[in-house]
Amino acid sequence: MPDRDYYNVLGVPRDAGGDEIKKAYRRLAMRWHPDKNAGDVTAEIRFKHVNEAYRVLSDLDERARYDRLGPLYQPDGQPPSPDDVTAVVQRMWGNLFGRRKTQPGEDLRYTLSVTLEEVASGVTREIVVPRQVRCGDCKGLGARRDGRETCPICHGSGRSTGARLFRTDCYHCRGQGFVVLAACPTCHGDGRLGREDTLMVKVPPGVATGNKLRLADKGNEPAGDGPNGELLVVIDVAEHPLFRRRGDDVLVDLPVSYRQVVLGADVTVPTLDGSTVIRIPAGTPSGRVFRLPGRGLPRFHKPGAGDLHLETVVEIPDTLTDAERARLLAWDDTLPPDRHPRKAAFVRGLEER
Repeated sequence: MPDRDYYNVLGVPRDAGGDEIKKAYRRLAMRWHPDKNAGDVTAEIRFKHVNEAYRVLSDLDERARYDRLGPLYQPDGQPPSPDDVTAVVQRMWGNLFGRRKTQPGEDLRYTLSVTLEEVASGVTREIVVPRQVRCGDCKGLGARRDGRETCPICHGSGRSTGARLFRTDCYHCRGQGFVVLAACPTCHGDGRLGREDTLMVKVPPGVATGNKLRLADKGNEPAGDGPNGELLVVIDVAEHPLFRRRGDDVLVDLPVSYRQVVLGADVTVPTLDGSTVIRIPAGTPSGRVFRLPGRGLPRFHKPGAGDLHLETVVEIPDTLTDAERARLLAWDDTLPPDRHPRKAAFVRGLEER
């Protein structure tokens, strides 16, 4: 529970007696009981908070320990985590100098799929993002103009009781200073409305899967006066049927025939910006890599580009007719042993064992 201000949760002063604490607990437990608020997640959370607060404050020893530790109190008796200590210090600092932290809108996340060609050139894409925006009719307050009354717990201050350094927002009115009697008919008391916004996203060249583009103020708007959240556009580069990415380099398997690698040939090969022709020299072995400098992907936010690597893969026919098989055997029989020096060396090695 944030800050664990149990007095604030029960709406009682720090010097409240046992009867006053019990009376406040019974009233709030009845109000937030799940049987009376079926399906209301907020009511379920508040019911748990009320029970935790009563369990601590109704036990004299536990209450004494809580009063000593204040916001650093942990129900399990463990020491506070570094994050807990940091949060308490930040709140104390804000209370000391009168700076009250406003609640920002939530950040949003959108996954944008792009092709490898779009990565190579950069692209501007239109996206539709569902957002929460402040209700214009109630200005984010969640209540009609005549449907509010001063919070009876904080008397309109929006702050909890107790030492100034440890004060938090009033638990019962969420720091607004009023409680809602009649909800705004437009937003039904939420203070915000759902809306779909169409945005233009400029994707720079060289992005990779997992890169995040931040769009300031394009996240959710808060109901209050805090800043808007951010929109994080997460890049997902789609698989390509021809190209494989390795950093800024691009790899391509280049299928070639036996005749092309034996006799040599000019071969048309794909690139990210079209196609080009390369020369396969006679006698090229399978697996040889041809590198085209600067024909890979541009470097993300850096000058230059990677290379395009073309690896030859000699394609063997799956099937042969009887006539084709006979011609192949006849041709192979005409070749002297020195035409296959690696095979000859391998055979000699076997014979010498």
